[in-house]
Amino acid sequence: MGVLALFAWGVLASAFPDAAPTWLSIDRHAPDLWAALAVWLGTRANGHGAVAWAALLGGLKDACSLDPLGTHAFTLAVVTFAFVRKRGVPPRGASLAMAVFSGTLLAHAVYVLRSVPLHRGGPVLSSLVAGFPTALWTALFAWPLLTMVDRAGLMNDLVGRRRGGLPA
Repeated sequence: MGVLALFAWGVLASAFPDAAPTWLSIDRHAPDLWAALAVWLGTRANGHGAVAWAALLGGLKDACSLDPLGTHAFTLAVVTFAFVRKRGVPPRGASLAMAVFSGTLLAHAVYVLRSVPLHRGGPVLSSLVAGFPTALWTALFAWPLLTMVDRAGLMNDLVGRRRGGLPA
């Protein structure tokens, strides 16, 4: 069930930038639902096994973009790896939104730094700062979606949990 939900999330994340509303310039800084799911995978994983799923998710994003193959796979794997927890309660509510905000900023920074060899001028501060509105919209739009994924338990098998939410 988790792989099917992961594919459905990829379809939604691919279509969302084109369907983003124009009010408040949301379409210019479209939410990055790919990074949001990478953060969710990291915060819900019982170990580092979710990093491979994030790399697969990044491979799906690479297939939908014009960036070199592996750019987003690396970026989302780094984000998931940064948020993997060993113990403790995973973030929920506003703390989940803050985790998604910071994870999206991290994903944007890794993407910009990963793209340095492709651009002659190198990373510009303005390209790093452009990640803030994207992170804000991502946190606001992904919060209810990730809460729904949590409650339904759609991707529990990807993060090493059984359907009841108990560790495998």
